[in-house]
Amino acid sequence: MAKHRAGDASVFAVIKADAYGHGAVEVAKALPMADAFAVVTTNEAIALRKAGIKQPILVLQGPSDASQLGSYIKHDLWASIHDEHQLEWLKRASGLDQLSLWLKIDTGMGRLGLSLQRAEEELQDTQINWMGMLTHLASADDPSSGEVNAQAQRFAALQSRFPHLQSSIANSAGVMAWPDIKADWLRPGLMLYGSTPFENTTAMGENLKPAMRVTAPLISVKKYAKNASIGYAHQYRCPEDMLVGYVGAGYGDGLPRVLDTTASVLIHKTPCQIIGRVSMDSIAIDLRSLNHVAKSAKPGDEVVFWGADHPIELLAAAAGTISYELMTHVRGKRLYL
Repeated sequence: MAKHRAGDASVFAVIKADAYGHGAVEVAKALPMADAFAVVTTNEAIALRKAGIKQPILVLQGPSDASQLGSYIKHDLWASIHDEHQLEWLKRASGLDQLSLWLKIDTGMGRLGLSLQRAEEELQDTQINWMGMLTHLASADDPSSGEVNAQAQRFAALQSRFPHLQSSIANSAGVMAWPDIKADWLRPGLMLYGSTPFENTTAMGENLKPAMRVTAPLISVKKYAKNASIGYAHQYRCPEDMLVGYVGAGYGDGLPRVLDTTASVLIHKTPCQIIGRVSMDSIAIDLRSLNHVAKSAKPGDEVVFWGADHPIELLAAAAGTISYELMTHVRGKRLYL
């Protein structure tokens, strides 16, 4: 989808944070169509090079100290420069003409990047052979935001002063919701993994296919009487005689500890509510919804936390968080298909 929407633009496949928890090396190898990759740290980029990844790699936070500049030359990495201290390192560096450099500009995100004024000054500095310029959208996940166009206009005004430089502005939300914002490079991240950056929708609603499926085994099934309490602090009491299942995963495995009553998992393709407090290595689920299906629950059955059949956005909403956090926190054995 990202390549389709790119048109004439090129695409950085963003595989930072271990490819949003999916495994950066494996994801990079699975995306030979990517024009380039983007990561956050120098070490992430070097690991990709050592794994045989050949495409250009942009390091979004650039070098963390002056001694790393040599690694950018050695491993043919593109550095994003976002702060004054990095500029000082560059101006004292040897081999400056061998570095491929992008300047990050804060057009309204209020995070990393030089101000528009400082960026214009630095882009005129003939000591540095700038390759491109980039910025980041603060509210692209809100299709009604007026600030997105304001940021894009500020960036475009600076672009017009330096038309020879490459440019990049749109993240996943920008690619999906703001197609009129043009730049030479797109930077899709979350959408590559089949999740949506927008509230109150799911991957299916955005025609995205989830790449990750998270499961754990059912390890116990117990019968409880009405008014029996389940888990820490007696937070849940059984409204009737019922079966409760226990799943072998908890917050120690990266699941959210705090969930509201909408939180559910799938067992035998049937949604089952998560009940009581999440423990470090287990959760309890209400098995009453299985009363009307052919299969009963038993230890060893697969329990699905999220995947194509159970959108990650549902559990994220129940935890008051976003799918990015769930993906990057979950831990366990990976199986690539």
